[in-house]
Amino acid sequence: MKKFMTAGLGALAIATALSGTFASAKELKGSVYLLVPNVSTLRWAKFDIPNITAALQKEAPGVKLEVLNANDNMQQQLSQAESALANGALGIILVAVDPPRSAGILAKADADGVPVVTYAHDPGAGPVAYHVVVPYSDIGEAQGKLLAENLPEHRPVRLAYMLGDPNFSFYSEQMKGWDKNINPLVANGSVEIVCRADAMFYLPANAQKNMEQCLTKADNKVDAAVIMNDDTGGGVVAALANQNLTGKVKLFGGYDATLEGIQRVLAGWQAADMAPGYKAMANAAVKLLLSKIEGQEPPADLVTTRFDNHFVKGGVPTFAGPNVFITADNVQTTVVDEGLFTKAEICTGIAVGSAFCKK
Repeated sequence: MKKFMTAGLGALAIATALSGTFASAKELKGSVYLLVPNVSTLRWAKFDIPNITAALQKEAPGVKLEVLNANDNMQQQLSQAESALANGALGIILVAVDPPRSAGILAKADADGVPVVTYAHDPGAGPVAYHVVVPYSDIGEAQGKLLAENLPEHRPVRLAYMLGDPNFSFYSEQMKGWDKNINPLVANGSVEIVCRADAMFYLPANAQKNMEQCLTKADNKVDAAVIMNDDTGGGVVAALANQNLTGKVKLFGGYDATLEGIQRVLAGWQAADMAPGYKAMANAAVKLLLSKIEGQEPPADLVTTRFDNHFVKGGVPTFAGPNVFITADNVQTTVVDEGLFTKAEICTGIAVGSAFCKK
């Protein structure tokens, strides 16, 4: 069975599904716990936590959101989950530090009759009520196509694969798109992959170390680098800066739409960026969790696909929202108009001289 089993859903249907409310949820009292893996991934504090907070306040104003950060420690996250259960959690939204090791959390919550919605990171092999995510393969497909169509002039293009953590399906699904677009170029000699390394837990420090080692190995002869998200991209840029190569080695890839990522796109250092629809994901997570707490079926169109976590028969019912593709030409509509950052926030540092900031 494939990781994702697509059911198909149009944009109008998604909007309709997310607009529904649960009348009885307005009377709920208690706490829902959001377990996040770290603070090094900027999206959690900037986008996900505020949007989930707002969605819960709207749907169940008597329910408080408790946020716990595990500092990239899976044992700490397990302890936090146990504390949440002991404190009478109504439900848990889980962004696992290490998805394959999250089965213990899922089993303990199930034993206590507390529903878990997994969010962004894969659901582990355990009883998960719902999963909320985006189609990861679309990311590699879009970014890989962009690189294939905009290769640097040097032949062969000396390409560094500065990747993420292979323990996440985000990694393998993205690589399908990259491989589809780049492998033929490697085969015909247009591209040479000079380095390939994984940044465990997607930590910027690990990505920086990997890129430093790559530059040493390649004697700084790198034309472009593939990155998997904006935070690891920051680590790659730090390594490039130490060799005065910022802006000279172009980044392809990127995800999450961090401020630094958007600024790199505007400065021409990074070809493009992508992001989930943060509000749509947050709204879906809250609505799905509340429906389970209330013992109700959620709006039918909230379940757009299923995710095979090798435990739930038929796959975990999943909301897979669309990705947003961000370029220097559409920052206004995809970033500013969507409320991710203001123009004033964006137009600082390396982005000041961009066409967008001069308007």
